[in-house]
Amino acid sequence: MNLQSTGTVEFQQVSKRYRLGTSGTLRGAISALLSRNSYDSNSQQTLWALRDVSFRVEPGDSLGVIGPNGSGKTTTLKLLSSVSQPTSGTISVRGRLAALIELGAGFHPELTGLENVYLNGAILGLSRREISHKLDDIIEFSGLERFINTPVKRYSSGMYVRLGFAVAAHVDADILLIDEVLAVGDAEFRRKCSERMEELRKSGTTLILVSHNMYQIRRLCKKTLLLFKGEPRFLGDTDDAINTYERLLHFSASENVSAGAPQIAAGHETIFITEVALQGQAAQPLSQLRYDEALTVRIRYRAAQPIVNPIVKVGLLRSDGTPCAMAVSAYQPDLAWTLGGEGSILARFDPVQLTSGKYCADVRIVDSTDTMLLTGARSGWFYVDDLAFGDAADRGFFMPNLHWSHMPANVPPERMPDSNL
Repeated sequence: MNLQSTGTVEFQQVSKRYRLGTSGTLRGAISALLSRNSYDSNSQQTLWALRDVSFRVEPGDSLGVIGPNGSGKTTTLKLLSSVSQPTSGTISVRGRLAALIELGAGFHPELTGLENVYLNGAILGLSRREISHKLDDIIEFSGLERFINTPVKRYSSGMYVRLGFAVAAHVDADILLIDEVLAVGDAEFRRKCSERMEELRKSGTTLILVSHNMYQIRRLCKKTLLLFKGEPRFLGDTDDAINTYERLLHFSASENVSAGAPQIAAGHETIFITEVALQGQAAQPLSQLRYDEALTVRIRYRAAQPIVNPIVKVGLLRSDGTPCAMAVSAYQPDLAWTLGGEGSILARFDPVQLTSGKYCADVRIVDSTDTMLLTGARSGWFYVDDLAFGDAADRGFFMPNLHWSHMPANVPPERMPDSNL
């Protein structure tokens, strides 16, 4: 297919098959010929990492790719970057492509960080003059000034990521591919990377991002592809893709837990939310309350194995999708918990302080590093009455808890009400 615009990426019915074990080797072929069950043996050694995947990304757009471990996300990026070739289907990529898809890819362990900047830049299509022109920016972004003349074999995994992303983010690529390797970096560097990707996207770079960080996917990607066991399950609006993913995780986890199979604990499919309930006074269920009343969100969960120090986020969303409030367990420094088996988590908004409207509670449980979504769910709708006057559209969504006072002009300052203003 002839692509007209630089920065366009297209998959058309792409599949990728791997042969496991000894299949594909001379020894394996001879063994198969000598075996009476060679057909069955070969069929058991075949793995379809991807099957019939199609999507198109226009220049300057961003596509998120999500799914459980082993769903084919990294395989998709490897095919795009020509690290491997598809078994069937066609892949079209137009323009200069930069990829950060594997920790330390393109680095030589015996070379210094500086030498690897030139090596990695050359692999990505930069001339030596272009690399030299960008060198100071690359080193500054990586934060590795002290170690730039050290052989990278002495680098930590986080230092590898810093240097690799710094090079990839400065090659003026038309297309940038980023895998979950950014989860290795510290929080400050991840923030810097997110800001840089946002800058590149706004400047017209086509971005394809694989991540378990649903906040990052929501922030950067308007469209998202959901993969499951190598097959496309959803392609479209990012919020709809994430909601589909969460329902899929919920179904998979409940199916495995009920079957007594704790082996699902490998990865992020170890916990799911069974209910998000809303409670008012005296722990009674509610569907309506006043702005000055308390709201308790009760989250019931089931975990296949203990989750140590997860972060629980409870957001209150208006019916038009506007985020109105957010409670994050990490903001309570003395809170340390382990979620295991079955249990409940309670978050109390006292008072709720929302203006009149229709709302729901949106719950996310993420790992202790705040990079991987473990599970999520939403409550049913509830209604708030703020008893205020005037047009509701003029009142925003927050009712501050304040007190009014009035004093005549001749009252001396020492008789004024106490105030911190």
